[in-house]
Amino acid sequence: MVLGIKILGYIFARLDTTLLEQIVSLLAKLFFVFPSARKETLLSNLRYAFPNWSESKIQRTARVSVARMLEMGFFSMTYPFMNKERWRSAVIYSEDTEKKLIELRKSKTPVLFLLPHFTLFETLATSPNFRPFGGKKLGAIFRPNRNPKLDRWINSARKSTGLVTFSRKEGLLRAKSFLKEGNWLVVLFDQNAGDRGILDLFFDRLVSYTTLPNSLTRNTGALPVFIYPKRIRFFQSKLEIFDINHDKESSVATNSHRLLESILKADNDGCPDWLWSHGKWKIHARVETRYQLLNKRKQLISGKTLSRCTNFFIRMPNWLGDIVMAIPILLAIRKGRPDIRFSLVAKSQFIPLLKMFNLGEDYLALPERGLSYFLNFRELLKCKPENYLLFTNSLRGDIEAYLSGSRQRFGLNLPKRSRPLLTHNFDAAELGEEEFNKMHQTELWEQMARHFGLKEIVSRDPVELGANRQKWKIGIVPGSSNSPLKRWAPENWILLIKQLSKIDEGLVFHLYGTNQDKRITEEISSFFDFNFVCDHAGKTDLSELAEELASCRLVIGNDTGSMHLANMLGTPVVVLFGPTNSNKTKPFFESNLTMIHSTTDDINEIHIDDVVNCITTKL
Repeated sequence: MVLGIKILGYIFARLDTTLLEQIVSLLAKLFFVFPSARKETLLSNLRYAFPNWSESKIQRTARVSVARMLEMGFFSMTYPFMNKERWRSAVIYSEDTEKKLIELRKSKTPVLFLLPHFTLFETLATSPNFRPFGGKKLGAIFRPNRNPKLDRWINSARKSTGLVTFSRKEGLLRAKSFLKEGNWLVVLFDQNAGDRGILDLFFDRLVSYTTLPNSLTRNTGALPVFIYPKRIRFFQSKLEIFDINHDKESSVATNSHRLLESILKADNDGCPDWLWSHGKWKIHARVETRYQLLNKRKQLISGKTLSRCTNFFIRMPNWLGDIVMAIPILLAIRKGRPDIRFSLVAKSQFIPLLKMFNLGEDYLALPERGLSYFLNFRELLKCKPENYLLFTNSLRGDIEAYLSGSRQRFGLNLPKRSRPLLTHNFDAAELGEEEFNKMHQTELWEQMARHFGLKEIVSRDPVELGANRQKWKIGIVPGSSNSPLKRWAPENWILLIKQLSKIDEGLVFHLYGTNQDKRITEEISSFFDFNFVCDHAGKTDLSELAEELASCRLVIGNDTGSMHLANMLGTPVVVLFGPTNSNKTKPFFESNLTMIHSTTDDINEIHIDDVVNCITTKL
């Protein structure tokens, strides 16, 4: 590999610059023909930074940025084989910049140059005018490459220009000594310090950067200076130089990022010379810290309110009851990551309910099933999510997550199941069979979220809608969408209504359900006057159903989604259980809950008198 790069560099150094630029332009066009993770990162970064831009402008800037990235690579390969005249001409200095450099040389003070990742940053290593002179040297701290042989060759090429190089991994103490001796040192700074860095805002989005510049200036007395080589043509830059103001209120690293942000924003095209194709906002990228900001949140220098800018996608469950049971986990993650923009992916019928409770910033309604399902799903995605959490356990959901392009796809791995399309999972088998069988579904998802870093308490407090409960209004949910075995027979509901009406003649009963439940509700309501028993089945969307349930004095029903929703809203509920495991599927929220179980798997073993007796105590 290294030999091939050397050969290409030797050839490129002997080609006409115009031809090289045409080769770069062609490669940039080819780059955009094929999908790639770097292409998705590039487009996502631009959309994050410039949300008001049109898609066509983002695409134009992205294409230029790719060409600049390739130009950077070509220059790094080529300059070891250039003559000194081409080195000298690679950087142009304005009169003001020359004066500033002369001033820095005369000061006899060590200088720390902060250099961002711009296309032609390497030209400063080759320029003989960017030197301290007077027996002093120019050094630079670089991040090592993953390929040791390639790293040795690049390091050798830099040293051939007279540059003294220091590795970030091993050379920091030597770099401090180098500065104390009155030399100049360049730090190529980025936004990828991860958990070791300090959190701050960059384009109103949390970023983690190193405090190394702060440490170097504080320990050596070096003067901090911001520089960047502004590209003016192929393989040629013009050096821009700025003083960095710093005091007790703001640090060198902070103000360097402020300057960088102002430069990028001031350019009408978003300054495509900067490496937009690299991951810039990777904080807490480690799996075990993904769903909680670490305590470095307290060190936010900017003091600004966090904006929800970083995209996380949440694939919601396919059943109403599961949706409700997942909501406490979603709320806890939102609290733990106040910087995250949540896009909730769900069936269209659930979107009104999710919006009603402000559970996300964006809502993606899944397309209708069919041959083009996954193509239609891919078209819904406007940007690549940094994390994709699935509350589903289906292959379809896993394929959706894979198509999103997210590099982190999290989910729950049930015993004896495999999910190869996920990048990380919480293996429920680790809990043991006994613990798994008795653990509530919400608690199981909580274990999953904690596996990925969640620290917040998962609240059981009901969500109040502010609706007035009507003393005479009794809700009944006689259906069950996913299993007929969970349904108490219609004749039982008819008898129950008759018995309860004898206890209190002022009660009015409201039947709730989906279109699929209308046969059941019509059978029940046909025995009564419509002013006494009101049939709402199939007539409400989920947000309207929530308002109805919140206004009821009491809701009675089978183990089904509407009962979970009523429980979440704080409405007292009486739930009938037959074949289902109530340990796993009972309503989760701490409001008035009564569960009545059949002695067998047959729900119709529940006697009418037992239900009446339970309800009488609540009326």
